[in-house]
Amino acid sequence: MLITTLGTSHGNHTYCRFHSSTLFEIGDRSYLLDAGDPASALMIRARKDFDSLKAIFITHMHEDHVSGLPGMIKALLKYPKDGKHTDVFLTEASAAPALDAWLKAQHLAWPSDAVTLQTTRPGDIFDDAVLTVAAEPTQHMKHPDFPISFAYVLKAEGKRIVYTGDLSGDFSDFPRAAQDEPCDACICEATHYEPELALPTLMQSPIRRLILTHIHDPWHGEGEQELTEILSGLPYPVEIAHDGDEFEV
Repeated sequence: MLITTLGTSHGNHTYCRFHSSTLFEIGDRSYLLDAGDPASALMIRARKDFDSLKAIFITHMHEDHVSGLPGMIKALLKYPKDGKHTDVFLTEASAAPALDAWLKAQHLAWPSDAVTLQTTRPGDIFDDAVLTVAAEPTQHMKHPDFPISFAYVLKAEGKRIVYTGDLSGDFSDFPRAAQDEPCDACICEATHYEPELALPTLMQSPIRRLILTHIHDPWHGEGEQELTEILSGLPYPVEIAHDGDEFEV
């Protein structure tokens, strides 16, 4: 499994990072976690194949995680091929009509059999015989009746990956999926909590490799060393992702 952190910034673009998007490649198939702007351009620059993209999983509907989604869908529709299909999982049912209207306003060939909009709900949501994906609610965004922000658990090739999405400020919603069962890698955001606060939970979690993304301003440039030092006592390797980095898992 090859993981490419296409964009690794937080809520704003920075001088060295674009918004959140992470590509998982498994054999001849690929899957995108979040689609912050400019996800489609970063796919092109990394020479990634849009035809192999089987699903896009959004963690929540904040702009820095979905602003590149219309461009991604445009890329999927522009050169249609028989049998090509991509599922797009949004975290709120109300988002689908809004996206539908925006795509039509751009005069795209929409709706299309090539892309299906779905709504994420807790539990198992995807299985294409190559990758299975389960969703675990987080508290980053709240709704009185149902969850609207999620972490995802991906399983393929005997590997188990936890992708946290954005978390709450007290780190209390760090996914149980990464605490209760070993994971080969945890891709964790690094903006919405103080890293010292996260240390006790991270210390006890059976993680084999921690990859930090969604990087906050203090941890850019020279700040990377400070963040590395704060987390240096963890019993597994910690890596700070940059735009375009690749990780073999």
